[in-house]
Amino acid sequence: MFKIIMAAKQNKNMSTISGKSFEEVRNQLLRRTIRLKERISQRYDILSQQSLLDHVKMLLDELKNKEVEDTNLIRKAIETGTVRGSDFDKPSTNYEMLDHIIAEDLEDPDPNDLQSVLLSAMKMSNDLHKVLLLMSEEYKTSGIGSFLRTLAEHEMENKNRLADMYDEMINKDYW
Repeated sequence: MFKIIMAAKQNKNMSTISGKSFEEVRNQLLRRTIRLKERISQRYDILSQQSLLDHVKMLLDELKNKEVEDTNLIRKAIETGTVRGSDFDKPSTNYEMLDHIIAEDLEDPDPNDLQSVLLSAMKMSNDLHKVLLLMSEEYKTSGIGSFLRTLAEHEMENKNRLADMYDEMINKDYW
């Protein structure tokens, strides 16, 4: 179990970049992460409502539900000050198998095109992973950093899952 610890209590000389307490910074970072996840969830919901294809709607609804689930886990972490290792998956490796496609900014996804939706979702997970990883490095000397790293690893796992789906559904007949 990862424990979010207020490093300021352990070492009075340690401070955050902003000069705020670690608990305050942790809560602000987690609330901002929640807002990002909620925006992603709303985007999936809007695309689902716009889609005319059942299989794309189902995928978008699944992606939205995953974001809601993640958001609830982060809210729980704010309330309790802890996150369990089982709440988020084990550290994962970046497959990087489709990174060349999502390296550049993508156009808005077409709600009726599975390939477009999957690429957009992978791009969002990849971008959020990078932001969370950067924040975890900035606060690595405190419990905030380990929690942010856990969130970043979870986003990498999401991206890898989406890449697997892309390979299975889009590239299946390519080879």
